[in-house]
Amino acid sequence: MANRPDSALVDAAAALDGELRRFEDLSQQIKRLPFNTEKNLERAAKALQEIADSDERLGAQVRALVEAVSHVRERQQQHATIVQERALELQARTEVYQKLLEHFGTLGQEAASINALVQEIAAQPRATPDERATVMERLVTAQEKMSLVADGAKALTDAANAKDFEDLARSADNLRQSLLAARNKIGLLHKGLQS
Repeated sequence: MANRPDSALVDAAAALDGELRRFEDLSQQIKRLPFNTEKNLERAAKALQEIADSDERLGAQVRALVEAVSHVRERQQQHATIVQERALELQARTEVYQKLLEHFGTLGQEAASINALVQEIAAQPRATPDERATVMERLVTAQEKMSLVADGAKALTDAANAKDFEDLARSADNLRQSLLAARNKIGLLHKGLQS
């Protein structure tokens, strides 16, 4: 038990409890002892001395318990300080993560908007040279938007990596790669329409 950090508190409480029981037993003995013979008077005097000694030991045990409680309170305060520091760190990290996640959400919305634009372009007629020219012009616009969002995803990937949010960095990089792949396909479609 001596190797446990709380053993001083447990030991002090047990010692106090033991001495308190001894004090109570001695008190009950003196209470029941009749003062009617010389022998009983001597016993009573001896019991009173034992009670006085026990009372001194009780005082010492109370002081030891108070000291042990004080040490426990100090340990608790040290741990509470650690917990408080970690709670503040968690709050700060959560705020940073939320801002990065909001940025990722905005990029996702922009990518979805570009995807809708590409689907709209894909449904446009391309039979005449004017229709093809309109489609090619809109494809260039879509490519430019994809490049901007891909650049934003790259910046977010770098920011997330710098803040040690690997999962968000990975998601942002996946978005960037998807946008670049889609932009390349649109570039091929654009070239196909030119010829």
